[in-house]
Amino acid sequence: MRCRLRKCCCIISLRVGCMISALSLFFFELIAVPMRNASPCCDTLESIVLVVYGILDMVHFVGCLMLFVASFVKTSVLVLIFLITSCLHIVLYPAFLVAEVLIWDVDIIDISISIIGLLLCIYFWIVAYAFYFKCKEEVMTDPPTAVYRVSKIMK
Repeated sequence: MRCRLRKCCCIISLRVGCMISALSLFFFELIAVPMRNASPCCDTLESIVLVVYGILDMVHFVGCLMLFVASFVKTSVLVLIFLITSCLHIVLYPAFLVAEVLIWDVDIIDISISIIGLLLCIYFWIVAYAFYFKCKEEVMTDPPTAVYRVSKIMK
C-alpha cells in the first residue's frame, strides 16, 4: 500500500499521533458503559456476550498499551500487536453495539459515544498502520550499531 499517511492530522508526527491515539483509546475504554442487566454466568446468551465483550475490551486495552509503549521505543512488533487487537475490536464491536441496543436498551448518549469511539478507532488504526511501516523502514535503513562499530574498527 503506497498511499500511507506521513503525519497524523496533517501537522502532528506519526509517533506523537500514536501517543495521542493510545491515550484517546484508553479514555474511550474507561468511559465505555458496561452492558447492563447481565449476570456474569455462562447459562444465557446475554451472559456469554457479556463475557466475550469483557475479554475483547481487555485485549484492546492491552493493545492500546502496546501502542503507547511502541510510540516511545519505535518497535514495529508492538505496533503490530495493536494493529491485530484493534482490527479484532473494529470487526466485532458493531455486533456488541447491536447487542447493547437490542438486549440492554442503552440510551442515545451511550450509543453516540460508542459510535464516535469506533470511528476514532478506525482512524487511529490507519495512523498506527502508517507508523508500523515507518518503524520497519527505520530499522531497515539504520545500520546495526554493533556491526557498524566492528566494521569501523576493522578499517
